[in-house]
Amino acid sequence: MSDGASDGWTRAAMVVGGVARRGDAVLLVHEHTLGGEGPDQWVLPGGRLEPGELLDAAVKREVEEETGLAVRSVGSLAFGTQHYAPGRDQPLLFLAFNVGLGDVTEDRFTPDDPDDLIIEARFVPVVEAIDLVLSAGVFPGSLSTAEFLRQEPGSGPMFSLWDLNQAADGPLARLPAG
Repeated sequence: MSDGASDGWTRAAMVVGGVARRGDAVLLVHEHTLGGEGPDQWVLPGGRLEPGELLDAAVKREVEEETGLAVRSVGSLAFGTQHYAPGRDQPLLFLAFNVGLGDVTEDRFTPDDPDDLIIEARFVPVVEAIDLVLSAGVFPGSLSTAEFLRQEPGSGPMFSLWDLNQAADGPLARLPAG
């Protein structure tokens, strides 16, 4: 596969997400898929890095845009996944970081999403969250998010590698990062 780079560096589409917990619940956003090419989906708040943006700044910006909540801190890596999708010549790298929020007293929030994709944002009990992230279909991002949510909080990060151009029932590799 071509990496699209002429300078010898491999290019990857970078996407970040934030993992915010409140008790036994996790913060999710319900969104339309980009370009409307698929069913609405439940995901961790997050999105693409802007040119020159650092990871922590991107996590903070994306969580605040998609939920309307103030991010107090961006912490350690929660999990990551890298995959090739059919027809794409560069991998997608998704990194989810633990985030601390300011005071949260409501259950549902008002996003300030410039892409106008967010339907709602709310804390969802983890058991329900697993079902919701898998409800739009089984993809590397949804499978990795569900697998992460099944872990005990504080279990340490994990990383999954996928290639959807090859027939596989799961990731090519799972790398515990801790």
